[in-house]
Amino acid sequence: MLLETPRLILRPWQMTDLEDMYTLAKNPHVGPRAGWRPHQSREESRLILSRMITAPDVFAVVLRQNDKVIGMISAGVDSSRRNLAAKSIGCALNEEYWNHGYMSEAVNRMIQYLFADPGTELIAMDHFTDNPGSRRVIEKNGFQYEGTMRQKFRLFNGEVKDCLCYSLTRAEFEAQTISQDKN
Repeated sequence: MLLETPRLILRPWQMTDLEDMYTLAKNPHVGPRAGWRPHQSREESRLILSRMITAPDVFAVVLRQNDKVIGMISAGVDSSRRNLAAKSIGCALNEEYWNHGYMSEAVNRMIQYLFADPGTELIAMDHFTDNPGSRRVIEKNGFQYEGTMRQKFRLFNGEVKDCLCYSLTRAEFEAQTISQDKN
């Protein structure tokens, strides 16, 4: 399954993505913002990559212009809700590509993909309080702030983080789509 945007391709991971994955995952500014420990070796990245290859709705974010993997995006059931029709998006981007709109573009395409399933009623995203970049991506894509969940996540180093929680309902998405089509 390929999901395409003007600048990106979201596609399943491949073992040939190992070097790009390791470059992304070893950066100490990337993993902790997404809740995971920076990778310590290529072998660690290889093990995680092998799991990602077989996982549903886990995509490499690839630049069209040079076929380079610059990030990751995934979707699954929102485990913080008792509603199987609620999905959750998670993502991470290579620091070299921050502030160029790539992740906003990828999230937008993932939203379209998830709402193409008539069973999806709501999509959620959250971010740690000290990650304003994720906040911009989430808000740019029309998600509504729900509140702050205190002490939601314990990091690999024992630090406990609060998360700002957002959601986008099907009705909100459809209203945004109609509004964009009129412009």
